Amino acid sequence: SQASLPPEMSKVIEETIGRKDLSYSCVSQELVIGDDAHRVFLRAHTCPCRDDLGETLGSVSVLQDISALKELDKMKSEFIAMVAHELRAPLAAVEQQLMIILNRLAGEVTEKQEELLTRAKERIKGLLDLIKDLLDLSKIEAGRLVQYKEPLTLSEVIRQVLDLMKPEAEAKRIVLQFFALPDVPSIAADREGMEGVFANLISNAIKYTPEGGKVSVTLTEEGGCVKVTVSDTGVGIAKEDLPKIFDRFYRVKTARTRQIVGTGLGLSIVKSILDAHFGSISVESQLEKGTTFSILLPKEPKPFVCQKEES
Repeated sequence: SQASLPPEMSKVIEETIGRKDLSYSCVSQELVIGDDAHRVFLRAHTCPCRDDLGETLGSVSVLQDISALKELDKMKSEFIAMVAHELRAPLAAVEQQLMIILNRLAGEVTEKQEELLTRAKERIKGLLDLIKDLLDLSKIEAGRLVQYKEPLTLSEVIRQVLDLMKPEAEAKRIVLQFFALPDVPSIAADREGMEGVFANLISNAIKYTPEGGKVSVTLTEEGGCVKVTVSDTGVGIAKEDLPKIFDRFYRVKTARTRQIVGTGLGLSIVKSILDAHFGSISVESQLEKGTTFSILLPKEPKPFVCQKEES
């Protein structure tokens, strides 16, 4: 009898027994039982039992208590968040002092000194970006990434991000373009989260696009969703790398991209933010021609999950 089993466990057993294929199959799932005061985390492995004719007789389930592992994982996340938070302030102060020197507010600097200080400033910025990503990652694991949703006009958010990215694009002579349909509906979203999504995608597009290239952002509608695409004329992504680019810490390493600083966390964080908004993200790319990221977000503040339509 499954009467006393948690609903999630019963569902796993039913799915396992109901499978039609005769090959060996085992379903694994994490379960949480008990209340907040006495919560237990379990990993359940369930496999069907069949006779010689392939008829299902029942199932066998093995339960493993992973509460201690979950506690260690929580401690790790809290430690990373604490260290990242403590490092951010002094590194930001160092970056500000370097800016003062580079802007010659503390006196003249030689060409060689300027080169060395600029390189140091870029390294500091890379560390600050890593710290920001680690803090966002700890928020994801704690379920606190999206704090507050409000009616949001995406065209306004995107224009603000493009304005911030303009100096970076101008330094590489990259053209930034934005096309938006009139009267695109607002969405219910966390402003900081949406700014992070588009800042990440547009910054990546600029980083991976050679000098004299182009980055385009479009805002349209598709069915019950608002659609945003971010396209570039950059180096592109190999077909075998596309399924992995949203994995944590994964970076595409080629001769063209090895010198570009990054953590491998940005796209993973983007996907987590969009998932929290019942949205989705997909990517299309061709080597040496460019990459296009497509985002779908629901127009209405309700749990309607936007998915890319199958072609």
